[in-house]
Amino acid sequence: MKRFCPAFFLVSKRGFTLLEVLIVVVIAVLVTTFAVPAYRKAQMRTRFMAATGVLTDIGNAARMVHEDFPTVVFNSTISSNLLATGSCVSDPRENPILFLFCNRYLNEIPFDASGGTYQGYIFSISFQGTYSCRTCGSGMVACMEAAASTPAEYQCAGIDMAGNLHIPKAQ
Repeated sequence: MKRFCPAFFLVSKRGFTLLEVLIVVVIAVLVTTFAVPAYRKAQMRTRFMAATGVLTDIGNAARMVHEDFPTVVFNSTISSNLLATGSCVSDPRENPILFLFCNRYLNEIPFDASGGTYQGYIFSISFQGTYSCRTCGSGMVACMEAAASTPAEYQCAGIDMAGNLHIPKAQ
């Protein structure tokens, strides 16, 4: 004996209707629209924070060199290209302070395969605290600047002789 059921319960469904598929696609597009920019911003912030950690290490190493050898005048700046190629550690007789900086004070930095950058940032170091970063100002021991175009809040950072980190505010 059959029970009474409305007609639409008797029809068998074999797949999804066009409306159901359309709703799923719209939801997927909306989720992607909001999730992808947030993911990219989080990724950029993570890169910036990792590079800031390396900047702090470089600044601390430069400050230790200056504290251990206060009478030695070493006015040139070192770029991350020099650190990445390893050419700054070649001969201790040529420049003993730089040799000590690379071998004793500074931990090895895992530069990108392209060389000279770490997480998309280029570093500059001055042992006397006289480096003038274009956005951080003067008196920096070490400065990092973005190698490619990045949002303003992740463009640059510097560390001064006292070990203070300077991150310019976005305009």
